[in-house]
Amino acid sequence: MRIQWLIVLVFAIATPLSRGQTPVAVKQVAAPASDIESGLVRLPDAADLVVRSHSLMLPVELEHDRGGWSWSMPISVRTASAARIAFLPSVDGFWETELVAIPAASEQAVAEGARASWDSLPWTTSGRSFVCLQTPDGRQGSWRAAIHSSGPIDGYVVIDDGSGVELSTSVGSLVTLSGHPIRLHSSFSDGYSVRSIVAEIVGPDGTKQVQAPDVERSDVVFTPRAAGRYTVRVTAVGVDARGERVMLSTQHLIHAEQPAPMLGRVRAQVLGDGGIELGFAPDPSGRRTIVAAEVWGERNGEPVAVCWLSRVCGSDRSLVLDPRWIAYAGVDPATLELRNLRVHDVGSMVPIEVVERAEIGAIEIELPAVVGEPTADMLRGRSARMVASELPESVNRSVLPGHRLMLVHGYCTDANPFPTGHFSGDLAVFEDFGQSRSHDAFALEMLAQSAPMKSFGVVGHSQGGMGALHLLTFYWSGLDWARGERLIQTVGAPYQGTALAGNAAVLGDLFGFGCGVNDSMTYAGSAAWLSTIPSWARAEVWYWTTAFEDHVFVYDYCNIITDLLLSDPDDGVIERSAGQLVGGHSMGHTSGWCHTAGMRDPAQCTDAVRNAEMNARAKR
Repeated sequence: MRIQWLIVLVFAIATPLSRGQTPVAVKQVAAPASDIESGLVRLPDAADLVVRSHSLMLPVELEHDRGGWSWSMPISVRTASAARIAFLPSVDGFWETELVAIPAASEQAVAEGARASWDSLPWTTSGRSFVCLQTPDGRQGSWRAAIHSSGPIDGYVVIDDGSGVELSTSVGSLVTLSGHPIRLHSSFSDGYSVRSIVAEIVGPDGTKQVQAPDVERSDVVFTPRAAGRYTVRVTAVGVDARGERVMLSTQHLIHAEQPAPMLGRVRAQVLGDGGIELGFAPDPSGRRTIVAAEVWGERNGEPVAVCWLSRVCGSDRSLVLDPRWIAYAGVDPATLELRNLRVHDVGSMVPIEVVERAEIGAIEIELPAVVGEPTADMLRGRSARMVASELPESVNRSVLPGHRLMLVHGYCTDANPFPTGHFSGDLAVFEDFGQSRSHDAFALEMLAQSAPMKSFGVVGHSQGGMGALHLLTFYWSGLDWARGERLIQTVGAPYQGTALAGNAAVLGDLFGFGCGVNDSMTYAGSAAWLSTIPSWARAEVWYWTTAFEDHVFVYDYCNIITDLLLSDPDDGVIERSAGQLVGGHSMGHTSGWCHTAGMRDPAQCTDAVRNAEMNARAKR
């Protein structure tokens, strides 16, 4: 077995990076009409991208009391399920915590039954552990959580009262732009209605604003004054018909983008190779974007979806339509138009412009003979377009050695999670430790590190799976020349995002962001990104999900703190539901494996049986 470690290559590309951007070969991405009809490449309804929470994240401000500092809060346990509270002080070693029953006469007896556990925050690099206290199972009644400290140390508590009630919050639109209002709507489950709602909004410069909107609307509306990341913590009180109260919160990371120049009128021209270039107004800033559009025409007077087009663009913004799509759909070229035309920022994936319809105009073209099924070059383009990016100069792949299997880690890791002894043949170990990258930046780093390879397949963990899928979709690389059975195989990849993205952003002001917040892995960011991934690329992915082992009559979890922030089943970082890739090959779900090392069950990347299968079936 040969292992190609890629640390040297990372340093080797530093000089070209410092000199500025260099071109990379981008694909002329297309998808069949069936992808439009199924909704696979359509921007989803933002109202469906709900952040759900069964817990309350609350900032703690200690009050001076008899020579010390303290804080307390009553907790009502109304079901047989235990209540849990995690204490997250900003500085270690100062908080003394307790969870006791009320009245005081029974405090000692019940306090002895409360259980304490310790765990870390998986997105930080501090190595600190935090305590989580839990009431005894089946012990209903009133409790008091309390903190005592020798100094005014702030922090957060995260409380799950065991009621099972959820607060759901959605953003009104995926188009989040500076200078334009952003609306968040909240509601409760289980028949609870919103009694009050408060939102704390922190801007990219750290400026905070607090809103307490009219409860009749249950909406929070704010207008970002500048482009950048905004964190929003929505706290709501709900009441049911019996007068029972619940207080819960949702946490959000919202990226407000700077509006881009309008696309303007479509300019169509026939290229020398027969393709039809659909040009738009340029962006003088050179901002990298993804432009996507549906192509429609008329057949016998009826509107028909022809295909979907997409491409990574720089200052030159255009798409290329292969005329074989027109022949395949059997539509009149004179009736062509674009629908649902949109521009995404390539980093945040925020749609910065959406145009419902745009005329193409008359095109004089001789259509080719009707084709059978769409061919690979119809889906990926017949020729490469070069777009500026932070990569070294391209290399001649025909003279390079190596048909390899690349092991790819995920977000913010400090080591390769896969035991290399579980894999054979010519291996490459991707190394980009301690980083937070968008899916696009992740893909470009993979492209840079794979430059010495003729071809390669991927076994990816977590965001490594999305980076590989993004690379396959938008850029020419060694993935396109790999041979074998399975091109991209992943475990623990949050294709649909994770609630931890918003929680990490809110807590980051106290505990640090670790490697940085990540827009690509919010529910909204993931949904916007997935709307640009066609079926042919998804079909090249085989994926697994895992979760903790769920024992009878035992409270199980992978990470006790993130368990308060995620919906079961989860692997400590992503929920099983969010690990699904529509159009990919689901290889099933297994219990007893957690996202990373240091959690309650073994790390999912160390499963020798799964790794043996991925090794045997991988393309290289």
